[in-house]
Amino acid sequence: MSYPRRSILFLGLVTWALSACGGTPFVERGSLLPPQNTGKTATVFSEQSSQAPVSAPLPGNLEYLDQVVAVVNDSIITSVQLDQQVAAIRARLQQQEPGQLPPESALRRQVLQQIILQDIEIQLAHRAGIKASSASLDQAVANIAHANNLTPDQLREALVNQGQSWKHFRQDLRNHILVDRLMQQEVDSRIHLDPGEIRTFAHQLKAIGGVSFNLQQIFVPLPPNPTPDALGRARAAVDQIRNRLVAGASFSRLATEVGGSQDALQGGRLGWVKAAQLPQTISQTLLTLRPGQISPIISTATGFHIFKILGVRHQQPMVTEVKAAMILLHAANGLQLQEAETKASEIESSLGNGASFPALAHSYSQDPNTAEKGGELGWVQPGRLPDVLERTLLGLHAGAISSPVRVGNAIYILQSQEQRQVPVNDAQILAVAKIQLFNRIAHQRMQEWQRRIRDSAYVEILDPALRTRNA
Repeated sequence: MSYPRRSILFLGLVTWALSACGGTPFVERGSLLPPQNTGKTATVFSEQSSQAPVSAPLPGNLEYLDQVVAVVNDSIITSVQLDQQVAAIRARLQQQEPGQLPPESALRRQVLQQIILQDIEIQLAHRAGIKASSASLDQAVANIAHANNLTPDQLREALVNQGQSWKHFRQDLRNHILVDRLMQQEVDSRIHLDPGEIRTFAHQLKAIGGVSFNLQQIFVPLPPNPTPDALGRARAAVDQIRNRLVAGASFSRLATEVGGSQDALQGGRLGWVKAAQLPQTISQTLLTLRPGQISPIISTATGFHIFKILGVRHQQPMVTEVKAAMILLHAANGLQLQEAETKASEIESSLGNGASFPALAHSYSQDPNTAEKGGELGWVQPGRLPDVLERTLLGLHAGAISSPVRVGNAIYILQSQEQRQVPVNDAQILAVAKIQLFNRIAHQRMQEWQRRIRDSAYVEILDPALRTRNA
């Protein structure tokens, strides 16, 4: 891998670290991170609440007030933060589709909305008591370095050579970990699948399980509790957008300019999405289109979608199997569980510093079937592991190691060694359906959750030029 190629890849990884996990309907949210359960509930005040302040809670140090572009609950967003994000996203968009950048004012408004949502999520994570240990952060850095065939020190050197702050990179990555754990606590852990629902979805999967779309989308959200007039205005706005697309306007440019989800800052690009993981109303419409075509406007409970088909694949339904290894620590009571968690954190720290996974599994894993083999599980098929372990493992790229995952009184650390695609057989179809149905519901719930927390937060945008109609 040449150094210029790594440079491009690093930009994507930094963007990944900066971006909140979610806000984009129907996109896989792979995670290296386990859920953290806390007993605390985060609360924020809304602008309409009787507890909300009469005016924005401005920072005490007014010397720098002219640099503040927005206030989010009790924190601020500065022009420096906004400028840095705009520059990074402008560079990425220019690389994707040269000459099709949206107006600078529209780009700044979109980026500010993304920063606001991220800020709200991070505040909620802190209030919920969610933490990202140094060991978790070091392991995440090691995973990113491994994905680029580098050591952590080489990753740091490469980023610094690109003019990027290592301190800011680690802080952005820590924020990503916090938000990902918050979403798993607030969204993933609350999804419960009915067996009948899984069987029905498995039947659908047999019909369209081999179909995938390469998509761009423009998503225009509806306001909370929309009135008939608001619905009519939103529909008219979407009609106008689609008419511009049909007339030849750049989809990427319009998506960045008017899109209402985080994929807008990627030119609306969703990448390859399995048909089965899209809501049925959307997948059925897309199945009637050819590459290059623009979909009709598709209405959902949260807003309006317009898709562009960049490509279609019709393949035999496949399933991902992962060649994996694990370290397992058992605990029987509260005290032992605390000791196991401490030991797991120590192991995670050692792994982040380059220690051998097989050696640590051999020394510490309490699973007699795998410890002597360095934790080797072999090829893991769907349904073989508990759901949370399976989702965590599928979210790891080859060579990556998870943070500790607790299941009952057991703590697991997982390593993905290799992945392969194999045809789905009848024995696996229910397990595959369960995974994909969970992903579909998680995407929808995530969008709804992000919308709720955004609506309930106190946000004041001080620069009128950065305000949207809903801000």
